[in-house]
Parts: sequence; C-alpha cells; structure tokens
Amino acid sequence: MKESSKPELRARVFISCGQTKNSEEVKTAERIGDRLEHLGFEPYIAVEEQTLLGLTENIFPRLRDSEYFIFVDFKRERLIPRGRTVDSRNLQRRGSLFSHQELAVASYLKLPLLAFQEKGVKQDDGILRFLQANATPFTDRNTLPSVIADQVQERRWNPQSRNELALELEPPHIDAQTRDGIGEVLRFFYVRVRNLHHHKTATNCYVYVEEATKLATSLDAVPIATVESKWAGYVLPNAHILPRSDRRFDAFYIPHGRPTEARFPTFSDSSAFGPPPLVGAGQYKIRYAVVSDNFPTVRASFTLTLSEKLDGATFVQNETGPSLRSL
Repeated sequence: MKESSKPELRARVFISCGQTKNSEEVKTAERIGDRLEHLGFEPYIAVEEQTLLGLTENIFPRLRDSEYFIFVDFKRERLIPRGRTVDSRNLQRRGSLFSHQELAVASYLKLPLLAFQEKGVKQDDGILRFLQANATPFTDRNTLPSVIADQVQERRWNPQSRNELALELEPPHIDAQTRDGIGEVLRFFYVRVRNLHHHKTATNCYVYVEEATKLATSLDAVPIATVESKWAGYVLPNAHILPRSDRRFDAFYIPHGRPTEARFPTFSDSSAFGPPPLVGAGQYKIRYAVVSDNFPTVRASFTLTLSEKLDGATFVQNETGPSLRSL
C-alpha cells in the first residue's frame, strides 16, 4: 500500500464543556469543534453522560486516546453561603462538575491542556486549585471559539501528531547467512514500527507474537508463551523510537533450504518457549503487539503464505483499518 493511500491521521482534541443536550452550550461547543477541525485537528465534543456505562464506553476511551484537552468551565447556579443573606447579584457561581471530573482524568493522563472559565464562576475551585492551568476568563460565548483557536496556535499544538505507534509492512525481505556468513541462508521479513508523535520518544519498546494460526483448518490457535521478539540489527529486546521516526523488527525468517518453514527470532534460550515454527505450505495469520513505557500498546495482524518455492512466499498486512490499540 502506498503511503498516499493511507487515511490522514490528525491529532485528537477532547473538548470538555460540561454541556447538557439541547442547551445553548451545545452550539458553542460545536463552533469550537468547527474551528479546531478547520485547523486540522480531530475534535471530540464531550456531552454529559448520566450513566456509568456511558462514561466507560464514551468518555474514558476518548480521553485516553486524545492528544490534547480543552477545558471550558461554563457557569452554573449561584453559590449561596449557608445561613447568610447576601446580594444575589454578587454571588459567585459554580462551574460544571462534569467538566471538572474530565479535567481530573486529563491531568492524570498528563494531556496538554488549555483552560477557559466563564466570568462569574468561582475561581480556583475544584481541581483547578491544584493545577497550574491559568484559566483564561471569558464573557462572550460567541467569540470563545476564536479565542480558543488563537491560543491553540500560540501553543503550537501540532494537528499531525498522534500519541501512538503504528505497525506497517516493511518490504522488501533480506537474505542473510547465519554464523558470520558461513552458515545457512535465511530470508528475513520485517515489520516497521512508526512513532507518530512529533516530539515524544517512545521508550523501552518490546515486540511480541500474540497469535500464529494456520488458516482454513479446524485446529484451535496454539497458545504462545510471552517472549520478546528481536529488533532488526539490534542485540537487546527493548529499543527506543525517536519522534517522527521508525524502527524495524524481525517478523520471521524462512530458511532457503526449507521454504515451507517459518521461524520467529526471539530472546529465548530454549525452543520450549516462544512461538513455535510454522511448518507446511498454506496461509497463516500472525498478530504482533508492541508495548512501550509511554505509548499505548498497538497490535496488527498479517497473513503469511508459505509455498513449496521460496519466491512464492508472501507476507501482507490484513486490511482491518488502523493498527489496533489495546483497551
């Protein structure tokens, strides 16, 4: 697949407005989303959820997958001190409890954030008291989308940066000999791991084979023990991947003299551990996972076809959309 045919990946912005359905705040939130989309981002507007299921299925996954977070604290009802009589015109208002909860999760996830607070909301309330967010006050909801867009550009948020890794097929294969060029000739196939973030290095990345199953058979998948796979041209199981860069790992190799056999290079000193070799002509589904200290786990599956002739072997990435991130 050519690079130009891949879907455009845009940075995801979580917009927390605490707005309830069918309120005027919905229109303001939509206008904020339109401005961010015009800047090249992928906005998500959080609508207040009333159930735990809604939180776990909508809000939490969206927060986890976002690159940036925008907090808009709309004013709510007045705060009346207990047992006191005061002029209601001078009373402060509470902000959105729902947005403050989302802000707490975003701060735990260490998402870059911008905060905006409507005039009249009690300042430094809730978790804002502990964050150095420096919320920008606003009075006009109509101009708020432009104010937010200006600050996003001032902060130089990158619309093409993603907090994730991607697994891609890496052609072509390479033939190499074992034992310093005097042993068996092997044909190596590779998968490339791309770091899609514009400034964050992916640290301590490990590769694992999670599944290796022969297709068109009634046999169940063979359980595979957890063992680290090998990075290409590298002698350690863990590797770093610089921002906007990539690294290859050894997907498997086929001995020239045994074209119907594929083996997985791993960091195991015993054949009793790790993925068993794939033996016999036919098609096999192989799923890889890459874990990292500071990026979500990413998975992708491929189909290997083994043939009686070495040049008949093919290795293609399955068309299942973007690489799968772990839940």
